[in-house]
Amino acid sequence: MRKAISEPPDIPLEAVQCLLTRVIWQAVADLSVSAYREEAENFFNGTAFAEYCDILGWNVRRARASLGRFVDSGARISGNHMLPPAASAGLTATG
Repeated sequence: MRKAISEPPDIPLEAVQCLLTRVIWQAVADLSVSAYREEAENFFNGTAFAEYCDILGWNVRRARASLGRFVDSGARISGNHMLPPAASAGLTATG
């Protein structure tokens, strides 16, 4: 028999912020994959991203602009690291 949860778990704000940041960077990475691009664009234009920014203490307009500049720069994300455009071009060329 399952025990009902009377209170939500006490999760530190820092843990939530870390998770949201990782979700955002994954969506940034997804922008460079044609199969995921539309979903990632919808995320950045939607209310979930605005709510994430609120939790993170970010200005939504500035966050969208900053992420847009990052994507336009040609840099790509690999795992937990941002790659410069030249390195990411080499990765896509080899596979």
